[in-house]
Amino acid sequence: MHITIDARGLSCPMPQQMTINAIRTAKPGKMIIVLADEAGARGSVIRTARALQLPYKLERNADEYKIYISREELWMERWSMPVD
Repeated sequence: MHITIDARGLSCPMPQQMTINAIRTAKPGKMIIVLADEAGARGSVIRTARALQLPYKLERNADEYKIYISREELWMERWSMPVD
Protein backbone atom coordinates (compact mmCIF):
# COMPACT_ATOMS: atom_id res chain seq x y z
CA MET A 1 0.00 0.00 0.00
CA HIS A 2 1.16 3.53 -0.64
CA ILE A 3 0.17 7.14 0.01
CA THR A 4 -0.24 9.43 -3.00
CA ILE A 5 0.09 13.19 -2.64
CA ASP A 6 -1.23 15.21 -5.58
CA ALA A 7 0.68 18.48 -5.37
CA ARG A 8 0.22 19.40 -9.02
CA GLY A 9 -0.60 23.07 -9.42
CA LEU A 10 0.52 23.88 -5.89
CA SER A 11 3.43 26.12 -5.05
CA CYS A 12 5.73 26.03 -2.05
CA PRO A 13 5.40 25.48 0.81
CA MET A 14 2.27 23.35 0.31
CA PRO A 15 3.89 20.31 -1.43
CA GLN A 16 6.60 20.20 1.23
CA GLN A 17 4.09 20.50 4.07
CA MET A 18 1.86 17.80 2.57
CA THR A 19 4.91 15.52 2.29
CA ILE A 20 5.93 16.16 5.90
CA ASN A 21 2.40 15.36 7.08
CA ALA A 22 2.40 12.10 5.09
CA ILE A 23 5.78 11.11 6.53
CA ARG A 24 4.51 11.80 10.05
CA THR A 25 1.40 9.67 9.64
CA ALA A 26 2.86 6.82 7.57
CA LYS A 27 4.27 3.77 9.26
CA PRO A 28 7.72 2.51 8.31
CA GLY A 29 7.53 0.37 5.19
CA LYS A 30 5.03 2.57 3.37
CA MET A 31 5.77 4.23 0.06
CA ILE A 32 4.85 7.88 -0.39
CA ILE A 33 4.36 9.06 -3.98
CA VAL A 34 4.36 12.81 -4.60
CA LEU A 35 3.04 14.14 -7.90
CA ALA A 36 4.30 17.63 -8.74
CA ASP A 37 4.52 19.79 -11.83
CA GLU A 38 6.78 22.58 -10.60
CA ALA A 39 10.55 22.40 -10.21
CA GLY A 40 10.35 24.32 -6.91
CA ALA A 41 7.93 21.79 -5.45
CA ARG A 42 10.13 18.94 -6.68
CA GLY A 43 13.17 20.48 -5.04
CA SER A 44 11.51 21.11 -1.69
CA VAL A 45 10.12 17.56 -1.50
CA ILE A 46 13.54 16.08 -2.33
CA ARG A 47 15.24 18.31 0.26
CA THR A 48 12.74 17.09 2.85
CA ALA A 49 13.50 13.43 2.04
CA ARG A 50 17.24 14.11 2.20
CA ALA A 51 16.99 16.00 5.49
CA LEU A 52 15.13 13.07 7.04
CA GLN A 53 17.57 10.60 5.45
CA LEU A 54 14.80 8.79 3.58
CA PRO A 55 15.58 7.09 0.27
CA TYR A 56 13.77 8.54 -2.72
CA LYS A 57 13.56 8.08 -6.47
CA LEU A 58 12.65 10.77 -8.99
CA GLU A 59 10.85 10.17 -12.29
CA ARG A 60 9.96 12.79 -14.85
CA ASN A 61 7.13 12.18 -17.31
CA ALA A 62 6.44 15.02 -19.76
CA ASP A 63 5.50 17.97 -17.52
CA GLU A 64 5.13 16.01 -14.29
CA TYR A 65 7.47 14.76 -11.59
CA LYS A 66 6.88 11.63 -9.53
CA ILE A 67 8.88 11.37 -6.34
CA TYR A 68 8.85 8.01 -4.58
CA ILE A 69 9.83 8.26 -0.92
CA SER A 70 10.37 5.10 1.09
CA ARG A 71 9.11 5.70 4.63
CA GLU A 72 11.67 4.00 6.80
CA GLU A 73 12.32 4.40 10.48
CA LEU A 74 13.54 7.94 11.09
CA TRP A 75 16.77 8.49 13.00
CA MET A 76 14.87 10.54 15.56
CA GLU A 77 12.48 7.64 16.16
CA ARG A 78 15.40 5.34 16.97
CA TRP A 79 16.71 7.79 19.56
CA SER A 80 13.45 8.77 21.19
CA MET A 81 13.43 8.59 24.94
CA PRO A 82 10.53 7.00 26.83
CA VAL A 83 8.20 9.45 28.51
CA ASP A 84 7.43 8.88 32.17
